[in-house]
Amino acid sequence: MWEKYIEKDSRIIRPLDGYECVLIYSYLNVIDVFPEFSIEDFRKSAQENLSNIEFFNINIKLMDNHSFWIRKPFKINLKEIPWTEKEEIEELLKNEHETMTPLQKVYDEEEKDIIIPFLFEICRLKNNKIKLKFSVIHAMSDGRTIFYMYDLLRKIINGEKLEKMDVIIPPFNQLGNFHDLNPSIYKETPKTWKEINELSILPKISNPLGYVTMHNIYNYLPITKFCKENNVTVQAMLIAVASRATRKFNNLSKETPIWNYTPCDARPSKYATENFKNQKFFCNAGALFPCVIGQNTLIEDIKYCMKKLLESKETYDNIAQILMSGKSVDPITLKYTPPEKMPDFHKQPVTAVSNIGRINGNEPLFYITMDCCDEFYNFATHCYHTEEKIYMATLMPINFDKNYYNIFKEEMDLIFNIN
Repeated sequence: MWEKYIEKDSRIIRPLDGYECVLIYSYLNVIDVFPEFSIEDFRKSAQENLSNIEFFNINIKLMDNHSFWIRKPFKINLKEIPWTEKEEIEELLKNEHETMTPLQKVYDEEEKDIIIPFLFEICRLKNNKIKLKFSVIHAMSDGRTIFYMYDLLRKIINGEKLEKMDVIIPPFNQLGNFHDLNPSIYKETPKTWKEINELSILPKISNPLGYVTMHNIYNYLPITKFCKENNVTVQAMLIAVASRATRKFNNLSKETPIWNYTPCDARPSKYATENFKNQKFFCNAGALFPCVIGQNTLIEDIKYCMKKLLESKETYDNIAQILMSGKSVDPITLKYTPPEKMPDFHKQPVTAVSNIGRINGNEPLFYITMDCCDEFYNFATHCYHTEEKIYMATLMPINFDKNYYNIFKEEMDLIFNIN
C-alpha cells in the first residue's frame, strides 16, 4: 500500500484515486463583483474563518509521479491585481474571444512539490466596486461545489463568522460513498459506454494554442416559464443545442445518434451513504451519457432530449463513471490505467454540455483553466443561472473552428433567446 510514503511525510492522508488524480491539471474559477470592502479585512477574516473549516487545510503533494492528499494548515494565497481597463467585467466579456486563460497551477514557495489548491485574486474596479476571483483545483471541486465555496466568501465579505466544519476525505476509489450497490455497476464496463460508436465530430486542430471561455448571457425568467410549460429542463435544452449543432456542422442526418457527457450529482442517489449525501466539498458528480437522435421540429428535439435524459438517469451511469474512474489507480502500485471503453470526445460522437443550476451572484463568471497541449482538446459548455440571468460558459481553444462555434451559438440563441 502507500505506507512507505506516509513514512516519508506523516501529513499524508491517502493517495488520490483515479476519479481525483486526473483532475489535478485544471482549476475551476469564479469571478464576481461587490460593492467596495476592505481588502485587508477580507484577507484577515478569510484566513481566520477558512482555516476553521477542515477542507481548507488539505493540499495535494506530488511524490514519485503520484499525488497524495495531505494536511497542511491553510494560508490564504491572495494576490491584488492593479487596475487596468481590461479588469472591468464589461471589458472581460468584450475581449473573451482573444483572452487566453492558461493553467495557473501554483506551487508552495517553501515546498515545491505541493500544489496550492485555493487561489484568490482581487482588484479594485471603477465606481467603488471590487472584483474577487476564486480558483479551486478541480480535484477538490465540481461546478456546484465551487459556487458553494464562493457563498462562504460572500458571508466573509458581509462580516459573518463561519462555523467550524469537520470534513471527511472521501474513501479511496469512492466505493465507500455508496451502499447496497449491485457489483455489476462498478465491476463491468457500463452498457452505455459499449454502445457508443466510432465517429469523429470535433474539428481537427493541429496545434491548439490555449483556451478561451465565451460567455453568452440570456434572461432566465422566459426560460424557466418555457421549461414549466413544456415539462423540460435546461439540461435537455442544452443537449438539444449540442446535438443539433454537431449534426449541422458535420452534415449528419438527423438519425445519427449523439451522446452527451452530462455531469449528474450522485449525492441524492438512493445508494449514497449518509456521509456522502451531506458532503459539501470535493467532486460529487459522475457522467450520464444520454443518447439522442434528431426530430422533425425544434420543440420535438428538446422534448426528445428530455425523454432520453430521464431514461439515462435510471441507469445510474453517473455512479458507474465515478467508481470506474475511482478504481483506475491501483491501491498497491498506484499506477493509473484509464477505464476501459471510457467515452472519447475525439473519436466518438460525444458532446459535453452541463447545467450547474441555480447559484448566487451579482455578475458571476465561471470558467475553467487548464493546459492545452495537444490535439485532444476540450470543447464544453457549463451553464448556471441567478434569479434573472442564465449564463453559458463555453470552453474551447482560441483557434477553434469559427464555423463550428458560430453554428453552436446560433443554436444556443435559437433555443435560449426566448422573449
